[in-house]
Amino acid sequence: MKRLAYLDALRGIAALMVVFTHLYAPLIGHVWVFDYLIDPGKLGVLWFFMISGVVIPYSLKPGPEGARRFLISRLMRLYPAYWVSLLIFVIMLKLTGAPLPSLAQIVANLTMVQAALGFDDVIGLYWTLFIELVFYGLCLALFLGGKLYDQTVRARCSLGCLLLALAMGVVRAVSERKLPVALPLALSLMFFGSIWRQWLLAEHSKELTRNLSTLLIAFVLILPPTLIMAYSKDMGTGETWGRYCFTYTLAIGSFLLLTRSLRLNHPVLVWLGAVSYSLYLLHPSMLMLAEHVLGACVPEGNGAAPLSVALLATLLTLGAADLCFRCIESPFIQLGKRLNNRKAKAQTISV
Repeated sequence: MKRLAYLDALRGIAALMVVFTHLYAPLIGHVWVFDYLIDPGKLGVLWFFMISGVVIPYSLKPGPEGARRFLISRLMRLYPAYWVSLLIFVIMLKLTGAPLPSLAQIVANLTMVQAALGFDDVIGLYWTLFIELVFYGLCLALFLGGKLYDQTVRARCSLGCLLLALAMGVVRAVSERKLPVALPLALSLMFFGSIWRQWLLAEHSKELTRNLSTLLIAFVLILPPTLIMAYSKDMGTGETWGRYCFTYTLAIGSFLLLTRSLRLNHPVLVWLGAVSYSLYLLHPSMLMLAEHVLGACVPEGNGAAPLSVALLATLLTLGAADLCFRCIESPFIQLGKRLNNRKAKAQTISV
């Protein structure tokens, strides 16, 4: 799939929203807009999920080597920068004297599927990467079953995940168990993104129009009761159903607008999109580093000014993300391409 600048720009904005939520929102304190109306970090994450839906299914190319090529490219794309972020975060915990996770937890986090292994994320934001891997697995399964390119099947997957989220929301409300409703909701949005991509390519068949319309109506009808049932009671993460309803609605509506009618492609935003993965992974560590550096520059007993910490953390994050992209992400992405091309050349020669 040809790289689309406006998708990179949207990734960049999404990453900034997550950074804002973690670095600057705490400085603002309790504001009605952020407490009850919109969650900027959640909005950015939902955009990330829908962008994955637009991109990932179509990176699985038809042919006997499609699955292997996909696995190699995804491994090289995700894991090296992820491992670097884990290492840096553990180093920062040690440097600042914060409690260290157990060795078992660190080892489990190396897999990126620690949630399935019963371990907590070392960095809280890792939960989104587990969802990405689940989506990859589902796409791979559909690919191997010969159904990935059937947009009706993907539309049914989106609707099925949405209905599963509703069922989990009901059970969560009745049992007060913290079921991961966000997982099927995210998967539903990802599969929706794959349908929306075909619409973006002007493939306006009757079947596609019907499936797209059905999904949009399903979101309107099913999302509110799902979010109300799942998040009427805060289970420790500041959950507010009204804020989630508005944020999900805004995320879907703005995503449709920004990928069709109002496409942004400013070079700065495109660059931010290119480094967005490292930006996302490294900003918690850079916040700790900024607190440590500025804390050492003020008299003992006086904390560094929170705004100064946030600004320094932002600069450190941008620099570290660019460095990680250039030195880790890009080389391993190219390595993945070389491995895939080498295999393809070897098969051509043998034939």
